[in-house]
Amino acid sequence: MSFSVLLGSLLATVLTLAIFSRAFGAKKAFRWASYLLLGTGAGYVAAVAFKQVLLPAFSPAMLRIPLQFGVALAAVILTALLLLRMVPKPAARAWGLLPLGLMAGVGGALALAGAMRGTLLPQLMAVNQLHLEFTPRFPTLDALSVVMATLTSLGVLLFLLPGLDEKETPDENRPAMIKVLHGWRLWGYWALMLALGALLASTAGARITLLIDRVQWLLGLWF
Repeated sequence: MSFSVLLGSLLATVLTLAIFSRAFGAKKAFRWASYLLLGTGAGYVAAVAFKQVLLPAFSPAMLRIPLQFGVALAAVILTALLLLRMVPKPAARAWGLLPLGLMAGVGGALALAGAMRGTLLPQLMAVNQLHLEFTPRFPTLDALSVVMATLTSLGVLLFLLPGLDEKETPDENRPAMIKVLHGWRLWGYWALMLALGALLASTAGARITLLIDRVQWLLGLWF
């Protein structure tokens, strides 16, 4: 084993054990390893952005294009405003919220557009293709599954929306429609809890799998 490989293996082992130390309450080692991981990732992203985005944007050939010059100037201004977040003066730091809000808004819009195009619209279009989905030989069951999924989604929305306080009026004095909405809302609540429980179980299973993989890697590396 060469010196560079040995040094890399030692560093990887120390960082892996530092991350594992969080399970035993050792916060300092975990914190330093987390900071190193986040700093390395941020530095890599910054280097890639500088090399593949900023340098091509400020090349002489690109700056001759008026639109490209405007884009490059906007990038410089937003970057300068973002650097103001490190200034100790609160009035100057407030200007740094503009690029942060712009990034958050663009990211949220892209995520929403991706969810619409990748999830919501295909599900709505699948309603017209029931015979091609889950149970081709039993279209009735297929239709019922789509109806149940739709009603469950609406129940979750009812649970998340305010304005249906169950303590407003006694149960016996509520109109029938309000009782139906409360039952629907309760259905959405349990569906949401079931989905979150499944997501949590999936996350826990993935982390346990990752733990087993890291332990096997350490044993295979040193024994």
